[in-house]
Amino acid sequence: MYRIFLIVKKKIDKIIKYILKNLNHKIIFISKTSTIIEYIQNKYSSKFNSETKFFTIKEFFETISGLKILDHHSILLYFFSFLKKDDFIEKKFHDFFNWGPKILNDFQNIDFNMVNVEHFFDSIISTEKINKWDLDFLKQEKFFFWEKIHKYYYILQSQLFKKGIAYHGMLFKTAISCLDSFLSKNFNTKIVLFLVQNIAFLNQCEKILTKKIIQQGLVYDLCEKNISIFTLESLNNTKRILNSKTCLQYDNLKIIGVSKEIEQVKTVKNIICKLIKKNQKHNKILLIPGDKNLTIPLTHSIKKLGINIFFNIDCSLNNIPIYYTFYFIFQLLLKKKKFKKFPRKDVIKVLSNGYIQKFFLKRNSILKKLSIENDSDFLCEDEIKKYLSRNDLWIIFKIQTNDIKMILISLIGFIRKLKKLLLTNRRKHFLELNFISKLEIYIQKFRIIVRKTKNLSLEINDVFNIYEQFTHTENIRCIRKNRRGLYVTGFIDIFLENFDVVIITSFNEGVIPPNYNNQNSSLIPFDMEKKLQINNTNEIFYFHHLTRIIQFSKQAYLIYKDQPDEINSGEKSRFIHRIEINSKISTEKIKKPFFPIKSKRHPIVIDKTKSIIRCLHELINKGLSPSSIHLYNYNPLLFYYKKILKLRDPEKIFYKKKIGKIIHKILKILYDPIKENLITIDCIHDMKKNYEPIVKKVLLEKKEIIEGNNMFFYSIIKNYVEKFISWDEKFVKRGHKIFIKEIEKKVSSILNIGSKKIKLHGIIDRIDEYDGTTRILDYKIGFSRIKEINVSLKNIENIFYDINYVNTMQLLIYVYLWFQSSILKENKKKSPIIGIISPKMNGDILQIPINIFRVLKTNITYENYKINVLPFLIQRISDILDPSIPIIEKIY
Repeated sequence: MYRIFLIVKKKIDKIIKYILKNLNHKIIFISKTSTIIEYIQNKYSSKFNSETKFFTIKEFFETISGLKILDHHSILLYFFSFLKKDDFIEKKFHDFFNWGPKILNDFQNIDFNMVNVEHFFDSIISTEKINKWDLDFLKQEKFFFWEKIHKYYYILQSQLFKKGIAYHGMLFKTAISCLDSFLSKNFNTKIVLFLVQNIAFLNQCEKILTKKIIQQGLVYDLCEKNISIFTLESLNNTKRILNSKTCLQYDNLKIIGVSKEIEQVKTVKNIICKLIKKNQKHNKILLIPGDKNLTIPLTHSIKKLGINIFFNIDCSLNNIPIYYTFYFIFQLLLKKKKFKKFPRKDVIKVLSNGYIQKFFLKRNSILKKLSIENDSDFLCEDEIKKYLSRNDLWIIFKIQTNDIKMILISLIGFIRKLKKLLLTNRRKHFLELNFISKLEIYIQKFRIIVRKTKNLSLEINDVFNIYEQFTHTENIRCIRKNRRGLYVTGFIDIFLENFDVVIITSFNEGVIPPNYNNQNSSLIPFDMEKKLQINNTNEIFYFHHLTRIIQFSKQAYLIYKDQPDEINSGEKSRFIHRIEINSKISTEKIKKPFFPIKSKRHPIVIDKTKSIIRCLHELINKGLSPSSIHLYNYNPLLFYYKKILKLRDPEKIFYKKKIGKIIHKILKILYDPIKENLITIDCIHDMKKNYEPIVKKVLLEKKEIIEGNNMFFYSIIKNYVEKFISWDEKFVKRGHKIFIKEIEKKVSSILNIGSKKIKLHGIIDRIDEYDGTTRILDYKIGFSRIKEINVSLKNIENIFYDINYVNTMQLLIYVYLWFQSSILKENKKKSPIIGIISPKMNGDILQIPINIFRVLKTNITYENYKINVLPFLIQRISDILDPSIPIIEKIY
């Protein structure tokens, strides 16, 4: 961070005073963070002699290695420049800007972690050969990708060494090889290293540096509460990572769920308004946008309150609005290549863009003429030329999409014209100018490579891939200082002091912690990364960092979105789940939206044609489940897509659903052996002894390591299963008799509705007898805040129509299937208890009874069910099948 706070300043001041008093050596100060070095240099350089040096770790490594670091994007272009087409099959070569960045990431991780290069490539090449092996010799693969990459690992480093430049990992690995020589030549020099993050999160090169400096200097950990000098013993102590139970102070934490992404903006505004009324200082409030896309709306909202802002945040190029200007231009040119004409809608997208309108089309006459004079779906180049031949935009439209040199020259020409226009107001267009300048330099570098490389057949799609790769990985550091302003920064920035209030938005799964998909950043198989210890993504780091943020604040707010949309699944972060499991903290849910949706869109209405009715009849013959009825209740249109059209669900499986399936499977494995028997204490002990290996086996399947999402799943599943067994144990110890009749019992029955025979089916999680009374139980993994569910005669109809009663509806259908079961002949004479098994906020398991007609003071009987419940179930199914009732979309 670029702001040093009081508590760390005091620590550094004490350390420097000690050094000034006790050390007479030549001194080198080093820190991974430039902020620390800048503070010491600015305040104390005059008090040290001229031989004292101040370095970041990167600068120190550059000094001792004699190499200069080159940015990732320039290295990528340089790598491409000496790639030989003959070394790769055609598709692989032209796809370089998709796989090239991943290979560079792998090179970085190999070097950062000091991996044995030959051992790594031997392993991965052997794996590739095994995977491509074929019994038919003629079909045997002749090309092995990793063999070529092995060669290019050394070629790249050799070429970079000749020029005295390096990529990040290469610099660190080279410097480590020079470190002993440097230290021996400078044995009279004291090196002072300041650590600002836990040692466990340093890469292998940084750990080696720390170990060497401990032997010939001083290492201070600024994260510790007290000033302490690092020793070899503390370096080797891997238990220094703080765990959630000892570190998180839950009493200062508030979790808030909202339904829409943008509603987080209003929630933050309301929190800040309340704080201001309590005279909270602006500069003691820290705002962290978990999703950087919310940064602009958040800051705009805060400025409206008259509050100044101190910015210090990375902004990805693809989050800056001008990114879309070029994105639409590329889409236009890609379509031009495909159709040899311009699609009308793509032309309009480009010409309607805000930046194009402001700087190139100050009047909208061209768009109006295109709308009036031409109503075809495509426009030819001559038609566009009529309107734009004298406009600077013509540079774009006349680009020949198969001529790489002219593509790059034209793009650079357009960028320079746009840059000149933006320069008329530098302050206002700060971000846009940074974006344009970075893009111009990158394309210019690529143009030089293209000019020097012979027989390079690249086209517009290759340039678009380069653009996408560059804009999605390059950042602009936005710094706007205001000492009295509310502080805005990123989640993983280093926090050096405590704030009174910390507000973190977008605390959703896949955002915090990020959803690191191995396939998106690496070509090394996940199991090999683990085996060779070269994976640098660390979930523990993010939770540890969250711990520090909460520790360093008096009040912390975690805000997340609880409804799925096109941005993410709407699942709260696994960290919130972990906090909820280990504490009694509850989530405040804001159900009333701040921004009412005024949708003009009418719902889609589909009449039930003969073919739809035929499909519905096929469905009821095959089997109608409670989940199908719920789907119809939730949105008849989704029911139509999935059950009638048989469309596959494009959405990802939610973690909650996946965890639920795994828990059901584990409980079946544990309880199946005692079916048709009483649960005894011995049974409980056996399950307690066996459940952990069963959880691991079911969760991991063929994998060997619990990592990433599986760590999160393992914690929740293990806790649920353990508490579930303890729930049974509690009642058995009290002398109650629990007889297990069925586990995951598949049940079905025919329901006659007029002339139609409806097959109803489902799976009952557990049927048992509790002190002689039958219980029909359904497992749920979501936390419950209620102790019972009461269903009256007045609201029984709503249960089969209202989505809020889905769990009750499911169990009422299961009761009917149980009553009708031919296997259980005496069922109709019995009166079962029905209930949901769900965890409380503290994790303990709770049975939530569903009381039907509570006034009767008895459990439901078959006669009661036939009179008071069955007619409403029949009516719901009849409505679904009724040809006169159309399928009407529900808009939420």
